Amino acid sequence: MPERRYIQENSSFIDREREGDEKGMNDWTQMNQATREASVVTPEHVMLRFQTAGVGSRATAQLIDMVLLFLVNITVFILFSIAFFGNNDLFFLETENYALAIALLFIFVLNFGYYLFLEAFWGGQTVGKRLLGIRVIRDNGQPITFLSSTIRNLFRMIDMLPTGYFLGAMVSLFHPRDKRIGDLVAGTIVVMESGQTPSFFQKKRMKKLQEQAGLESFSLSEAQKQAITREDWQLLSTFISRLSSLTKEKKQELGQQIAATLSKKLDMEDVPMVKENPLLFLQGLYNQLQNEWKLGK
Repeated sequence: MPERRYIQENSSFIDREREGDEKGMNDWTQMNQATREASVVTPEHVMLRFQTAGVGSRATAQLIDMVLLFLVNITVFILFSIAFFGNNDLFFLETENYALAIALLFIFVLNFGYYLFLEAFWGGQTVGKRLLGIRVIRDNGQPITFLSSTIRNLFRMIDMLPTGYFLGAMVSLFHPRDKRIGDLVAGTIVVMESGQTPSFFQKKRMKKLQEQAGLESFSLSEAQKQAITREDWQLLSTFISRLSSLTKEKKQELGQQIAATLSKKLDMEDVPMVKENPLLFLQGLYNQLQNEWKLGK
């Protein structure tokens, strides 16, 4: 009971600190941030809260995907040109128009299938989404299905109208859950992975900080992972997600308290990182535990 009360008090304190830091913002910003969180209740009656991915992170992920597809398309077009137009002895192609039609059809299937199959079979992520730490899920919090991925990406052509995803961006900008038309029809939503999973770039930065601090990474045993309760995870993930909204002093104060509590529970009080840099300890702990607390758990 004391530990549960401690976790609840600190979780509330973190939220109060965030609210205090936001008092100076204008009303529009406060309203905008308030709508950037989605809550769903699973069939097991567990409430999950997700931070929705905004236009900025989705546009960046889309740009990465488009650059990747552009490079693949150029490569495919060159290979088709060499194979078809450079060979006049091909008996099964009567004219070069057939070769061009096949090449265009292949490129269309490749570009459409890239989003459809990756999102359906790669946990709701494309390469760009994975690098940005965002993913597509269904409105009920469950992973995206092949059918919902198909519907979502079929409507991508409408979201692209008139050009550059303008229509989709406008709908997403004014929707309370940042949904574009494809998401509305398919019943999907784009969220920050596991609510607050750091992106690829954030992980690289944290790893660099650990190396600069001379702190070796630690590894949790299965018994230690099992010792972490849902309340512990909620406290840890809430703290990590609120770091950017806390002052430097509050980060250190709360970090030391939470690191001391969790390290005691994990019998890791003697780990140098706990005292030398509790924030890095908590980030390393979060990185190892996030796979144990995936979406829907």
